[in-house]
Amino acid sequence: MIRLLSAFALFAAAAIAQPPGFGLPHGAAEQSAPRNLDFEAGAAGETPADWYLAQDSRIAGYAVELRKQGCHTGAGCAVIVAGPKVESTGAGTLAQAFDATPYREKTMRLRAWVRLDGGRRGERIRVLFAVDGEKKSAEYVQKGGVRAGEWTLAEVKGKVPKDASEIHIAVTMSGKGKAWIDDVAFEPY
Repeated sequence: MIRLLSAFALFAAAAIAQPPGFGLPHGAAEQSAPRNLDFEAGAAGETPADWYLAQDSRIAGYAVELRKQGCHTGAGCAVIVAGPKVESTGAGTLAQAFDATPYREKTMRLRAWVRLDGGRRGERIRVLFAVDGEKKSAEYVQKGGVRAGEWTLAEVKGKVPKDASEIHIAVTMSGKGKAWIDDVAFEPY
């Protein structure tokens, strides 16, 4: 449990500690709103359009790909896959960053339909969002995790600070299974 929370803290710290756009795919920080939340855009087998796999996740041996079958709804979903050398304490994080200006001082809710294939002890999926600001940062992590089984709606809510500059939304899987993600929403609560 502590290692899982540490993975979230490292993700948020890495995202928050960098200047806007640092280490992200070109143009990711310049987005004014989240995009491709239903994973309909992009080519099967590739990273979903407008999303990225966190660098520490790639180094740990995780991959992400767009799938066109087995999804919750529609014609696309994302799958985080643990490679053969991933340790059971690793975490794979699929994320997206965008401008926080339109969301300042609003309570926001991040929701995603998720499914975990694997189900070994300690494997979980969580949704989170982190907010960068000039004076401070904020991180909102789903309490409890989604365990193996059917498609489940996971959500977290939190208030975006008035000085927020960038928001990072993410779905994180811990362990060696596969995390399926579909129908993400980021909306006022």
